[in-house]
Amino acid sequence: MREHTFATALPTRLAALAALGLLITACGNEPVEVNAPAPEADATETPQTDATETDATEENKSAEVELVIERSLSEEDGLTAEEGFEEGEWTLTCAPAGGSHPDPETACAEIEEAGTEPFTMDTSGMTCTMQIGGPEVVHVTGQVNGTEVDTEFNKRNGCEIERFDQVDSVLNP
Repeated sequence: MREHTFATALPTRLAALAALGLLITACGNEPVEVNAPAPEADATETPQTDATETDATEENKSAEVELVIERSLSEEDGLTAEEGFEEGEWTLTCAPAGGSHPDPETACAEIEEAGTEPFTMDTSGMTCTMQIGGPEVVHVTGQVNGTEVDTEFNKRNGCEIERFDQVDSVLNP
């Protein structure tokens, strides 16, 4: 009977593990040429753009802000709205300023100063003062500087009141 010692069994096991490792590594891989050059793009070719693509890009750049502003009152609080607040719907575009908004120039200047933050801010996880500023509710959809917007402004707590005030000329001119 032949006896295997640790000294003779170890190299055999290592060789088997190495072969198994090579087999596993090779499975599923496609053959690759070792010294094959990387594919090169032809530097002399310039991408062709269609005139309609250029025009569409120009239009998107010119319409930095496109919003639909729906104003309503919440009846659950029993509060009166701020003076001048009326229910209804407006549109607002900037660059150039326009739409059915009563003061698009002032609204666009306020959006340019505030940026997208008031339109994307989520106050649900914030610690806010327990106060109600009024029944005003404004649903805003569209885009601001390339960012899609679908948000509601209200005055149900201190954070929301501050957020409302950041774009007050947009929501309540």
